[in-house]
Amino acid sequence: MAEMEATNVSYYAAAEKDVTVNTTNSSGVINSAGPLVVPIYQQTIIITMYSIIILLSVFGNSIVCYIVFSSKQMRTVMNYFIVSLALSDILMAVICIPFTFIANLVMNEWPFGIALCPIVSFLQTVTVFMSSFTLVAISLDRFSAIVYPLRPKMTKQQAFIVISVIWFMSVLIPVPTAVKARVHRYVNDSNAPYFCEEIWMNILAQSIYNAIILLVQYFIPLMVLIITYGRIILVLWIKKTPGEAVSDRDQRMAKSKKKIIKMMIVVVIIYAICWLPLHVITIAGDVNITFYNLPGMNIVWTVAHWLAMSNCMYNPFIYCWMNAKYRNGFRKVFRCFSCGLIKSREDLELQRMRRSQANPSSVGSPFTHLYHRTSTICETEYSMIDRKPYHDLSS
Repeated sequence: MAEMEATNVSYYAAAEKDVTVNTTNSSGVINSAGPLVVPIYQQTIIITMYSIIILLSVFGNSIVCYIVFSSKQMRTVMNYFIVSLALSDILMAVICIPFTFIANLVMNEWPFGIALCPIVSFLQTVTVFMSSFTLVAISLDRFSAIVYPLRPKMTKQQAFIVISVIWFMSVLIPVPTAVKARVHRYVNDSNAPYFCEEIWMNILAQSIYNAIILLVQYFIPLMVLIITYGRIILVLWIKKTPGEAVSDRDQRMAKSKKKIIKMMIVVVIIYAICWLPLHVITIAGDVNITFYNLPGMNIVWTVAHWLAMSNCMYNPFIYCWMNAKYRNGFRKVFRCFSCGLIKSREDLELQRMRRSQANPSSVGSPFTHLYHRTSTICETEYSMIDRKPYHDLSS
């Protein structure tokens, strides 16, 4: 797993060269092979940056789940997949990020004990699989609905089955991670820190497993996403689907489909960009382990890891930005937190209707203006008739 690899390149270099790593504790005493000390200002920056991810991810994705389950209109196949994606992002924010950045970037050792090492490593891999597989399921569902519109659409029961299969496969594939992950020391010293990593006796088997994980977790799903959304773009924006009508209703439906596809394409692009640097570093480290010993690699790995973990906080902002229903749902939630200062769409419409009723001559609807204009014309004509002489009325 990329999050748990490259834990401390300095200790690996020391172990390879049989060099003792010396650090100074808070009392000024030199500890042979003790954990590397991270400056306070670096710890502050790291904790702040990762805390932002955790808070925004948990808060935003929780609101997404609430919006879907609180409204019957939002309980669609598409939104159930979005809820599955949101849950995987919440798990990543709660499980992947805290343990990883504290152990790897703040303390430079594994302080959470022997039992949590395989559990955390396993669950981290599971959450990443859940995200990638869910994105693929969404793309295949949209592909079937748009490219083959005459085929039966996926039902809610079928969606629940697909989501269950996604979760089952996400748990099944990384089982070797749970078996091989354990705490160990790079240096044979009683003061040396422990690290949580996968320990394989067979280097070839480890390389094959890592390659399979990278392919199934990132590169194969990314190829499927490119193919499916590429075909969807071809159908929606370049040529018409078979049997497509040109009525106003069909045009509105096509416009709605395009909005959804645009939103999901943005989600996929951000996913691909966020995870690519960390996977590239992982591949380079598997090909040549000394790659982690290059100058400045700690900083490069930290930035790449933060970028990958930050992927779990972007989706709620994308939904709110590109989907009116989610945007209105966020407004309702924020209205509760802001004691009514933030208005929902329904509140704004209601205020506009009340203003039109209070001042119909200036803010009314087109029908209201037409009514008042007609009434004015009739009154004018009646007054003109009333002023005519009697003989003119009879003629």
